[in-house]
Amino acid sequence: MPTFSARFLQAAILGGLPVGAADRGAESGGWPGDRRWSQRRVLRYSIRLRCSIRLRCCPHSPEPVKQTLHSATLDNGIVLLGEDLPGLESVAVAFHTPAGAIHDGPSRCGLATLSGEMMLRGAGDRTSREIVEVLEGSGIQWAQSVSTSHSSFAGAMVARQLPTALPIYADILRRPRLPDDELDNALQMVLQNLAGTEDDPAHRAMSALRQLHYPHPLGMPSEGISADVEAIGVDDVRSFVRAHVVPRGMIIAVAGRIDWDDFVTRVEALFGDWDTDDASAVAIGSRGERVRFVPHDSQQTHIALAWSVPPYRHDDSYEASASLSVLGGGSSSRLFSEVRERRGLCYSVSAGYHTLRDCASAICYSGTSAARAQETLDVMLAEIDRLPGTIEEAELDRVKSRAKSALVMQQESSAARAAWIARQWYHLGTVRSLADELARYDQLNVASVEGWLAANRPAGLTIVSLGKEPLEVPREVSA
Repeated sequence: MPTFSARFLQAAILGGLPVGAADRGAESGGWPGDRRWSQRRVLRYSIRLRCSIRLRCCPHSPEPVKQTLHSATLDNGIVLLGEDLPGLESVAVAFHTPAGAIHDGPSRCGLATLSGEMMLRGAGDRTSREIVEVLEGSGIQWAQSVSTSHSSFAGAMVARQLPTALPIYADILRRPRLPDDELDNALQMVLQNLAGTEDDPAHRAMSALRQLHYPHPLGMPSEGISADVEAIGVDDVRSFVRAHVVPRGMIIAVAGRIDWDDFVTRVEALFGDWDTDDASAVAIGSRGERVRFVPHDSQQTHIALAWSVPPYRHDDSYEASASLSVLGGGSSSRLFSEVRERRGLCYSVSAGYHTLRDCASAICYSGTSAARAQETLDVMLAEIDRLPGTIEEAELDRVKSRAKSALVMQQESSAARAAWIARQWYHLGTVRSLADELARYDQLNVASVEGWLAANRPAGLTIVSLGKEPLEVPREVSA
C-alpha cells in the first residue's frame, strides 16, 4: 500500500520495533453536542505533564525544551495519548490495534498482514479508491503496518486536516468492508512483498534468527509465509478482524500542533460507543534450536546472533542497550572497528537491542564473503566475549551523546513523537517525560554498565548462518 516514507512506516510498528540506546531512541465528522458531558462519561483519567529542561547534549541551545503530554482512557478501554509540539505546523496520528502477527494462528502466518491490507480496500461508505482520493486529496501521508503485537494505521498531515482524517480511520477500523472480490488483489500484494523479502538473504537470516530465539509465536515473521498466505480465505480475514480489531488494548496517539480537548471529543464521538469482546490470550510455546544453517547458493554468507537481555520495561535495559551500542552501534563501535575496518572481514557488521514487551534480545549481524565467514564469526564471538570489563569512558560518552541527540531530534517530527509515546505506553503503561529519559542516560556510567555486564555475561547464543557452507560454532557459546 502507499506509504510516504520508510522511516514513518517503521515508526508505526510497536511490538517488534527495536528500542535501543540510539532509538529511545512508519471529510469532517461534525462537532459533538456536549463536550463536558462527553468527557465526564468517557475519561477515566487525564494527565498533563509539563517540563522545561535544558539539554546537556545541546549545550548551546538558547531555549529549554518544553513538553506537554496528555493521556486519557475511554470507557471501552481505548487509550488516547497526545503531545503538544507547538513549534510544528503538522500533526501525526497513529491507531495501534491489538491485532498483531502473534494472533495469526497455526498455518496462517501472514493473516494479520493480509487483514490489514483488506481493511484498506473499502470502509464505511467509501470504496478503496475513494479512501485514497480523500486522504491524498487532503495531503495526508498515510501508512499501514503490522508488528508482532499490533496492526497500525497512521497518517501525518498539516494540523488543520486532522478533523478530515479521523472519520476515515474510524471507518477503516470499525466498518471495513472486507469484500470477497478484493481478496485476490490483496493476496497478490502480500505475496509480492514476500517475494521481495525472500530474495533478500540478510532478511532471511534475521527472520530465521527471530523465529528460533523467541518463544513461539513471538518470533514469527509479521509479513507472513508464502504457503500460509496462499491458503488464507476471506472468512479467515473476517474472523481475524472481528476477534482482534477491538477497542480494549487499542492505543491512539497524536503529536504535533494539537488541541487536546477537541481531539478527545472527536475521538469519543467516533469510537466511544464501540464495544466488543476482549481479544483472547495467546499461548506462548518453546524456543527453537540454538544453531541453524540455512543453505543458500551465493558467494556471500550472512551471520546473525542473538542472546537474551532485559526488556525495555526493565530498568536494566538502559545498561543492556548501552553495552550493545558500544559493541556494535555505529562506525566507532567495537565490531565495526575490529571486524570491518581493521581486519577487512566483512562489508556490514552491527549489534543492537530488540525488545518485545516481556522479552528482549541482543542481536548481531554481519554480511561477509563465503571465504571469510568463519573468521568473521570467530572475531564477532571474541569481541562479544571481550566486552565485559573493557568498556571505556569515551565509548560510553559517545553512546550517551547519540542517544540524547536522537531524543532531542525526535521533537522535530510529529510522526516520530506519536510513535514514541505509543511505544512507551505499550511497554511501560505510562509515558516518560523527555527530562526523565535524558536523566536516565545521564545516570549511566562505566561502573553501572560494567556491573550489569558482569552479572549478565552473554550466554546461550542463538546463531544462524545463511550461505554455501555451515560454520563451526563452539559448543559452549550456545549452551
